[in-house]
Amino acid sequence: MTIKKYLSQIESFKGKTIALTGGTSGVGLCLLKYLIKKDAHVILLARNLDKANALKEQYKNIDIIKYDQSSFKSIDKAINELLEKYPNMDTIVLNAGTLGEKQILESGYPATIGVNYIGARHFIDTISPRLKNHVRFVVQGSVVAGIKVKKKVDLTRVKGTFPQYNISKAYLESYVYELYKDNKYKNIEYVITEPGVTATNITRYFNAVIRFSGKIFLTIFLHSPKKASLTLLTGISNKAKNGDFIRPRGLFKISGFPKIKDLPVKRRRPYLFE
Repeated sequence: MTIKKYLSQIESFKGKTIALTGGTSGVGLCLLKYLIKKDAHVILLARNLDKANALKEQYKNIDIIKYDQSSFKSIDKAINELLEKYPNMDTIVLNAGTLGEKQILESGYPATIGVNYIGARHFIDTISPRLKNHVRFVVQGSVVAGIKVKKKVDLTRVKGTFPQYNISKAYLESYVYELYKDNKYKNIEYVITEPGVTATNITRYFNAVIRFSGKIFLTIFLHSPKKASLTLLTGISNKAKNGDFIRPRGLFKISGFPKIKDLPVKRRRPYLFE
């Protein structure tokens, strides 16, 4: 199997409007290019407007909305604009995330938890009751979501880069699964994806030695952002259905082409929200 062959199995998205966060670099940027190739109309929700505008000049069918997932104010403003301009969008891809930022956000949470989980959840909770047409959320999780999380966690006090990342993704996947299971909004579908492990700029907040050596290791031994983004693409496509979980099929589920299955039981943790 090649990426080209896999892409040939994905239908055209002509006539579809897809909102995408985290689309200016890494896995999200590769997904954006695939969506454009498949003739989708992409609404790029972006924090870095310079990068977003450069992409708009390069590719057709892109519109831009200013969006910062670390800020409730920015999220709310972006949602208002999104619903005003594109009320009939088909898919919302929540791919934006961070790892290693040190600051505490205005919301009181460490940046990794505040962006990856609290911000993503605020987006979902705020926009969902206002969606009138059929919409699918495709939400980017992580292989680290499978690591055990304590039942009682004060999210404002979690220390350490990787514990914060682990918890943010574990909470996010569990929350999205609960939304699917609850089925409160009959017009909304939920698909959870994981990219595996790949070389992206998510480690940009680490020192230069870690960034350089880590990128070399990931590039040599694991899969590329181009292949990693196929799980998101599959989640958007008609290959997927409501409630699906999509991750790489390779060893330890960290690389390879996408495989669709049910969310593992150990990731279904309603106690996180009780």
